[in-house]
Amino acid sequence: MQYFQKNCFCTIRNSIETLTRLSPSQSTRFRTWRIVLAVVALNLTLASLANAQIAPDMPNPIKAPNPLTKTISIFRSNMQDKIMNAANTMPDSKYSYRPTKDVRSFAEILVHVGDISYYLCANAKNEARPVITAEKNSKTEIIAYLKGAFEYCDGAYSGFTDAHLNDPADFWGHNTNKMFILTQLANHDALHYGNLVTYLRINDLEPSGGWF
Repeated sequence: MQYFQKNCFCTIRNSIETLTRLSPSQSTRFRTWRIVLAVVALNLTLASLANAQIAPDMPNPIKAPNPLTKTISIFRSNMQDKIMNAANTMPDSKYSYRPTKDVRSFAEILVHVGDISYYLCANAKNEARPVITAEKNSKTEIIAYLKGAFEYCDGAYSGFTDAHLNDPADFWGHNTNKMFILTQLANHDALHYGNLVTYLRINDLEPSGGWF
């Protein structure tokens, strides 16, 4: 916010100096002030929008015991909060919705996100992926499955330390490290949250949640 305030002041000052110098007549100066006021309004609008996009309670990883892992976890939990809000926002009757026949339905995206969450977090924890036998058909069942997957991943992140981020890991037959696995989870969530937002807006629903 301080950046926008400073930027706003500099823009106003420069606009006044430049436009007044180029506009000596009274009528032209009147038009100049209208331009200046428009610039002020634009800067204040941008400042308010930028400030509104980031919640004041966004976690700060700098002083965390494991700041790198905490940073990745912040992105992950932010995306998962948004996904859970999207899952709750879409009515049960729209869970089968898909924009075209060639893409996943809203329900299928959520189940897929849960599946990959279990897979990647089991990988990070060096254990076999949990076998979930519960039904995943209705909105209630899918949200429960998704919630279980996210809670399982909470354990993967909370029990991890920065010292092990470069430990070897397997990503579908490719050699990588644990940091890649943990980062890819947040990346995958963000990818499909973009799908969910589109599905919601097509159905005149407003997405919400997350710190930014």
